[in-house]
Amino acid sequence: MKVYTLGGYEEVGKNMTAVEVNGEVVIFDMGYDMESVVSAEGHVDEMTTNQSLDIGAVPEDEPVLDKNVVGIVIGHGHLDHVGGIPKLAGSHDCPIYCTPYTGKIVERMIDDDRKNVDNQLITVEKGDEMEISGEFTLEFAHVNHSIPDATLSLLDTSEGYVVYGNDMKIDRSPVIEKTTDVERLKEVGEEGVKAMIPGTTRVSEPGRARSEKSVEVELGDVLNSCYQAGGAVIMSTFSSQISRLNSIIEANNGRRKIAFVGRSLREYVESAEELDLIDTSQIEVVSYFDECDDLMSRVDGERDEWLVVATGNQGEKGAQLDKIASGTYGFDFNEGDHVIFSSQVIPSPVNEANRYELEEKMREKGVRIYPGIHTTGHAHKEDHRDFIDFLQPDNIIPSHGTIQKLGDYVELAREEGYSLGDDVFVSENGKCINLDQ
Repeated sequence: MKVYTLGGYEEVGKNMTAVEVNGEVVIFDMGYDMESVVSAEGHVDEMTTNQSLDIGAVPEDEPVLDKNVVGIVIGHGHLDHVGGIPKLAGSHDCPIYCTPYTGKIVERMIDDDRKNVDNQLITVEKGDEMEISGEFTLEFAHVNHSIPDATLSLLDTSEGYVVYGNDMKIDRSPVIEKTTDVERLKEVGEEGVKAMIPGTTRVSEPGRARSEKSVEVELGDVLNSCYQAGGAVIMSTFSSQISRLNSIIEANNGRRKIAFVGRSLREYVESAEELDLIDTSQIEVVSYFDECDDLMSRVDGERDEWLVVATGNQGEKGAQLDKIASGTYGFDFNEGDHVIFSSQVIPSPVNEANRYELEEKMREKGVRIYPGIHTTGHAHKEDHRDFIDFLQPDNIIPSHGTIQKLGDYVELAREEGYSLGDDVFVSENGKCINLDQ
C-alpha cells in the first residue's frame, strides 16, 4: 500500500490524499487552500486550473495523474475538502463518491465554476457499502463535525481498512443528526485498520471539544441580554454550520423575526432544507443586492423586531457583514447595537487583519461586540485519543495541519505506543509513503 500525501500536509486546508493498492488508486478530497482563495478575493472560480495551481489554491495532483484512479471520495462539503473538484476532477476518468448533502454542494460548485467536469457523481448513504473496483469497497461512517453529512471514509482493501477523516469530533449532545457512530468504528478496528489518516487542526488543545448543545444554551443567554438592552442585533456564523443555524432559531424562540443575509447562507440552507435538516419557512432569506438593501432598510426602522444572521464572520471584504458595517445598505449602526460572532477567526494573517478592521468599524459606531460564541467541529486531544483507541490502526499518517500540528499529533501517538518512522509518519505535500516497506 502506498499513500500519496498531496495536500494538507504543510497547512490547514487544501486537503488531498491518495491511496494505491495493487495498481488501483482512490483519491480522498480535493480542497481549496482558503487563505489563497481569500487573497484572490473569491475569484478562484473564474481561474483556469493552471492559474489556481500557480497561486497555490488547489493541490498538485501530478504524482497520480498517470495512475489508475478508480474513484474520488469526498468526506464532507467544506471548501477545503471540495473546492478543488472543478479544477482537478476532470483529469481523472472516474466517479466522485459522497453523501447526499455533500453531493448537492459538489454539484453547485461545478455549476458555479463552469469548467468541463463530467465525472459521474454517486451519492452513498452512511452505512451502505459501495464497490468502487475489484480492490476497493467504500463505506461512509457517521461522525460529528460542523456541517451535515460529515463522515469518516472507510475504504476496505485487500490489505485492511484505510480510514480517512480530516475533520471529526465526538459530540455527545448534537443539535441535529446523531452522535458519532462509535460502535461501527470499534467494529472496523476489530476487523483491521491498515492506515488511519486523521486531521490535526485542534489536537494540541486539551480535553474534548464541547458540544453544539452547549453553544445553543450560550446563544440563548447572549440573546436574552441583547434583547433586554434593546437595539439592532446582528449575528454571523459559518454558512455551512446548519446545526448552529438551528441553534440560533431555537435560542430566538420566536421573539424576533429572523433574516438570513448572504449568497452562501442561501445556498447551504436551500440544500439543507431539501433534506429536512432545517426549516426556514418563517425566515426571510436574501442574497441579491436589492433584496439585502430592502431588508436592511426595514431593519433600520424596526431595530427591536429583527435578528439578522449575515455572512462574513472572518471580516471578508465585500461579505454581507462588511457591507452592513460600511453603510452600503439603508442601515446604519447606532450606539448600543449588538453584533454576535458565533464563530472563531480562522488563524491566518489575512483573516486576522480583515476581522480586526471590521471590528474597528463597529467600535467607532459604539457597537457592542460578542466574539467567540462557538465550539469547534474538530477533535481535541482526548477525542483523538478515543479515535485511536476505537480503530487501533497499524499505521497513522496525520494530516490537515502545519508541521507543528502534525508534530503535536505524533506526541499523542507516542503516548499510545506508536513510534515515529515505524508506524506513525509525518509527510509533506507531494510525497509518497510506502507502508509495505
